[in-house]
Amino acid sequence: MKRLIAKLGYLADLTPRETWRLAKGKLPFLPGHKGWTPDDLLNSAKHRHGIRFAELLLRQEAVAQRHMDWAPLDFEGQRVVEVGCGPLGGYGPLAIFRGAEQFESAEPEWEPGLFFSDSVRERYFRVMHADLVALYGARMDFDAFWRALREKMTVHKAGFDAAPIAGEADIVLSQSCLEHVFPLEGTVAKLADLQGRSTRFLHLVDFGNHYLGHSPFDGLYEQPPEVYIARRGKAINLARSSDVARLFEAKGIPAHVIPSRVVKDSYRGSIHSWWRERYDESDLFTQLALVAGPAV
Repeated sequence: MKRLIAKLGYLADLTPRETWRLAKGKLPFLPGHKGWTPDDLLNSAKHRHGIRFAELLLRQEAVAQRHMDWAPLDFEGQRVVEVGCGPLGGYGPLAIFRGAEQFESAEPEWEPGLFFSDSVRERYFRVMHADLVALYGARMDFDAFWRALREKMTVHKAGFDAAPIAGEADIVLSQSCLEHVFPLEGTVAKLADLQGRSTRFLHLVDFGNHYLGHSPFDGLYEQPPEVYIARRGKAINLARSSDVARLFEAKGIPAHVIPSRVVKDSYRGSIHSWWRERYDESDLFTQLALVAGPAV
């Protein structure tokens, strides 16, 4: 009952479109949905604040600086790639405002007509531009910013491992994306193809259950992963931080995996032997980790 209440509370914070996506995953016989609308996005707690990407980057770089010799990312003249930028371009607008020469991503839900709609331009990007000016200075006016988004952003409507993104990137980013991809090995192999000697990357990975509940791990560890995935669907791949570290190492990407949120005491569930035999408590209760490198 507590788990059901937690899930219902989570759904209450979502837009109708987001709720529908979860229901569709559980009930595949439901008819299709016509897709995002501007009102869906602009009323979404997750999507409506474009400046959150600047806030996320500032926080994550501060964490990286505490654990390694991390120099802040410089986007000027750089080719930036993001894994799964979302319907509003993720880090793309921030990177372009800060001087990126090119931004490329793959996003299965990408709709350019929505991204470049009048409503999104006026209600989302004008506000975002004003916030970026306050943070980084008047690098460009809004009209120049809007033109740059059209000219310098390329987003493929595809999964990342299947997208025609090739050649060395200068900066590679992702925000709570690697935990959702199946198979994760394919995405890391794609990242290795983009990795050059000077390519810098910063990935935030959320190893929790992605529900707003008592513990971010409620329901995860009471059965082996295949049982959980069969019940919930392919929402999260259940790789832990050590798995991600091993995959990056196996593909020749030197990465620092930095726990940035460890939450243990709130978990009250049992832990199946499958998990106990493979992971220590640090791995089991790391909710957020940064995968970063190289330092400079």
